[in-house]
Amino acid sequence: MTASSKAVRPKKTSPQPVDVLIIGAGPSGLSACIKLKELGITNTVILDLASRIGGTWALNDYPGLRCDVPSEMYSLGFAPNPNWSRTYAPQAEIQKYLEDVAHQFEIVDHIRLNTEVNDAHWDSKAERWQITTTAGDAYSAKILVSATGFIGEAKMPSFPGQDSFKGTIFHSGMWNHEHDLTGERVAVIGSGASAIQFLPAIQPKVKTLISFQRTPSWVLPKPDFAMPKVVSQIFKKIPVVQKLVRETALLGLEPSLPIFMRERVLRAATHPIGLYNIRRSITDPGMREKLIPDHTLGCKRPMFSNEWYAALAKPNVHVVFQGLSHITESGVVADNGREYPVDTIIFGTGYAVAEPAIYRIIKGADGHTLSEVWQGQPRAYQGMAIHGFPNMFMMLGPNSNNVQGSVMWTAEQQAVYISKAIKAIHDVGIKRIEVKKNVQDDFNTRIDKLLERMPIRPEVCKSYYLDDAGRNHFVWPEYGLVIKHKLHHVQLADYDVK
Repeated sequence: MTASSKAVRPKKTSPQPVDVLIIGAGPSGLSACIKLKELGITNTVILDLASRIGGTWALNDYPGLRCDVPSEMYSLGFAPNPNWSRTYAPQAEIQKYLEDVAHQFEIVDHIRLNTEVNDAHWDSKAERWQITTTAGDAYSAKILVSATGFIGEAKMPSFPGQDSFKGTIFHSGMWNHEHDLTGERVAVIGSGASAIQFLPAIQPKVKTLISFQRTPSWVLPKPDFAMPKVVSQIFKKIPVVQKLVRETALLGLEPSLPIFMRERVLRAATHPIGLYNIRRSITDPGMREKLIPDHTLGCKRPMFSNEWYAALAKPNVHVVFQGLSHITESGVVADNGREYPVDTIIFGTGYAVAEPAIYRIIKGADGHTLSEVWQGQPRAYQGMAIHGFPNMFMMLGPNSNNVQGSVMWTAEQQAVYISKAIKAIHDVGIKRIEVKKNVQDDFNTRIDKLLERMPIRPEVCKSYYLDDAGRNHFVWPEYGLVIKHKLHHVQLADYDVK
C-alpha cells in the first residue's frame, strides 16, 4: 500500500450521540423539533437531502405550483402567517414560510441540509438507532423520527424506446429550469395534481402541447384570489382574528366527513360542480364527454383549478385520451399507434407515495426494512408507531391523513403526540418502547370498518390511496376533533416499555 493511498482513506469516527434524530426538514420535521424544544429536549438533529428548508416545497418548484388547500389552513397553528399573498399560496411563499418558521423558533442550528440518509437500523444491543449518511457521517440516536412525508421521490416511468429519444425528458418533480420550452413541441404525460398546475403555466409559451390523459380526473373550481391588504393588516394587528379564521375553517369542514362516508351523497354533491367546471371552458361536446371521469370524486385526490380546462381548449393543445405506448427518437406514440413529433417530454406521473425511499432504508429490530415487513401493505398505530420498530415514530405514515384538514394540521398534531411521548421516555427513564402488536391491529381493524364506507376502493377507481391489497392506506376516517384529542393524549399502556 502506497503512502498516497493511506492519505485518502477516510477516517473512522465515532457516531455522534443525539437524543432524537429527525429525517426531513419539512412541516413535519420542523414541527417535531419545535415541540420537542418547547418541552426542553434540545439534543436533536434534523437531516435533509435538499439544499434548503421546506421538505417537498423545497424539492418541487415546477411552474404553476401552489397548494390546493387554503393558505390559512395550510400553515402551522403555532406559527401563523399574516402575509400570504393569495388564498392559495404559491410554492415559493410556502417554502419561505417554512424557512422563516425554522428561524423564528431558532432551530436552524439543528438542521443539516444536503445530507442524505442511506441507512438507519435498530441496534438491539445498544438499544439505539444507528444512522449513516452518504457523506459518511454517523449518528447514534435514542429516538428516530421519520418525517419525510409521502410526496418527495418523483416516480419516473420507463417506456419502450425512452432511451432513444433525442429530445429532452424530465419529471415535473425534477423540473429542468435550464431548458427553455419557448416555441417547442411538448408532450405532457399524466393529468394529476402536478399536470393540472404546470400545463396551464407552460401552454402560452410552447408551439404545440400534446396532453396524454388515459384516465381524466375530477377538477373543481378554485376560489383563488389575491389576499386583500386590509385582511393582512387586521391579522397583524389582531392575531386572534387570524387564529379564529383558521379554527373556524377547520371546524367548518368537519361535517364533510359524513359526506365522504356516503358515496351516493358525495357523487350528488360534487359531480355537478365538476361538470360545471368542464362546461364553462370546454365548448366541444365530444371533448366534454371524454373529460368526464368514470369514478366518484374522492376516490382519487380531489383537485382544484380554474386554468386547467381553459388551457386544454387552446388551439395549440391536443388532448389524447389514451395511454402512451412507446417513445421514438423524435416523438411519442399513443396506444392507437399514432405518433406525435415532439421536442420535449414532461412526465407528470406523480410520486412514490406507496413505496417512498425511506421504507427501504429503515431497518427494525429483526433487521428487515419497512418495505420487507409491510410487503406493499403498510400498517401503523395512529399513523406513527410501528410494531417491530422500537423507539421510532413516523410522521404522515399509514392512515394518518384526515379528510377535513391539511398535512400541516396533521403534522402539527402528530408533533404534539411525539414530543409528549419522547418527554415521557426521557422523564421516566425508558430505554425501549414499542407499540403492542394487538394495539396496532385493533386500531387498523377499527378504521378498516369505516374505510369500507368510503369511495376509495379498487372497484371504484385506481388510486395512490390504495395499497397492493386494495386497502386505503392513506386516510384516517374520523373527525378532526377526535383525532386531535387522541394525538394530544399519550397512553403508555399502548406500548411495551423497558
